[in-house]
Amino acid sequence: MQAFHNPINRIKSLTLPANYPEIDLIRMINHKTFESCIKNEIRCAIVSLMARGITTANEIASTLGISRTAIYRHLNTLRKSGVIMYHDGRFYVAARLFLIYDVEVDEKGLINLIIYPNKGGFIDEIIGFAFIKGEYCKCDICIARDRCLNAIKNLAKKLDVKIRSEEPLSGFREIVEEIIRRDIVRVIKEGYLIVKIPEEVGEEEEEVKVND
Repeated sequence: MQAFHNPINRIKSLTLPANYPEIDLIRMINHKTFESCIKNEIRCAIVSLMARGITTANEIASTLGISRTAIYRHLNTLRKSGVIMYHDGRFYVAARLFLIYDVEVDEKGLINLIIYPNKGGFIDEIIGFAFIKGEYCKCDICIARDRCLNAIKNLAKKLDVKIRSEEPLSGFREIVEEIIRRDIVRVIKEGYLIVKIPEEVGEEEEEVKVND
């Protein structure tokens, strides 16, 4: 049990599908970019399928009943946003856990990092990928409420966080607030940040598109 005092090991406990490559533990996605993703139900469905191990464009297109051309448009957008990654002809969710951020510059020129505790997402072995959409969540009328709540409770257990709420959105907020206080700040202080610009579609991906 001592290993779980290490914040990195806690996040590694989020289970990946079989045959997944190594992916980031945490990615912080810009608030505007995240909202452009969650407002599109097809993109949400694509990410959920990837989190369940459906990782080729053909498989995704067939499962959703959408043309490959349309699927590639969504894949390219998701890749540029940092939500997914491309590896050896397949597409994968890019991290186990996503936190959503924005930045402000104060009058002294210092950058303030703002993390939204009511928005984000994570891989779950049962439902695939859970998107937490903040004010867009309608937990009281959502047909997936119970499954989402179970995923939130499972996440809390793996990250060793005690939550009180029986509402998925509030439960996720409790988790994020706790891991920021307990883990994320420590990791940032002891480690370093990597800043990436949105990716363009690589030549290898264009080749897969043609060969499909």
